[in-house]
Amino acid sequence: MPPVIHSLHVYPIKSCQGIDLGSIELTDTGFKYDRHWMLVDKQGNFLSQRKFPKMARIKTALTDNSLIVSSDEISSTLEIPLQNNSSKKIGVNIWKDQCSATVVSLQASSWFSVFLGIPCDLVFLADSEHRLVDPDYAKNKQRVGFADGFPLLVMTRSTAKLLSNKLGEKIDINRFRANIVIDGCNAHEEDLWSKITVNNIDILLAKPCSRCIITSINQQSAEKHPTLLKTLASYRRIDGKVFVGQNGLHQSNGILTVGEDVLVTNK
Repeated sequence: MPPVIHSLHVYPIKSCQGIDLGSIELTDTGFKYDRHWMLVDKQGNFLSQRKFPKMARIKTALTDNSLIVSSDEISSTLEIPLQNNSSKKIGVNIWKDQCSATVVSLQASSWFSVFLGIPCDLVFLADSEHRLVDPDYAKNKQRVGFADGFPLLVMTRSTAKLLSNKLGEKIDINRFRANIVIDGCNAHEEDLWSKITVNNIDILLAKPCSRCIITSINQQSAEKHPTLLKTLASYRRIDGKVFVGQNGLHQSNGILTVGEDVLVTNK
């Protein structure tokens, strides 16, 4: 049997919990609403689980009109309109990138500031703002939201199974924060692919994804696994970095659905 899409994941707020969906629309910046929002400190620097592991305890849900944010650690729920008319712009920094973002609201900033215990703002990337993928990989000036660098992350389900076997315990694949998880192939087989095609949409696999401490963080409890990253490094280290999954660049927009066949093109 050919490889198939096992699951699809969207992460509305960078470094907060994701959402599993049966089908997802691919837009110019990746999956619709994926990393559309981001938390920044008062200097405009993005916040993530690397420094604030408890961000893993922030739950997200999408309705027709709103993004719903909640956590077991705070009694109030935050409802954010998907169509926001805010006009307050600030400069934000994502690694080496700088771009303009829009502050959602005073209420949203207050909710997250209380939760994290530091002054911060929730921002979104307006359609008029174009953050471009590294031109060394994106020849057609493809755009990306607030993801680290690429609109999509692709990996195989067997990759998480292999790590689970090595650790002797089940490791949930959500630690890797992939957008597209593929079943019916071997662990790390995505390393051998140059392209996948789903529903007539070509997705180029541009480069391996370098992994950080976030893979060690349980995406429900925010607890750190003591040996996960060390175990990964024992068999996935290349040039001093640990690689799992492939960064993807889609060549057209459309709809992806769980269960669809995946046509693989090898390198």
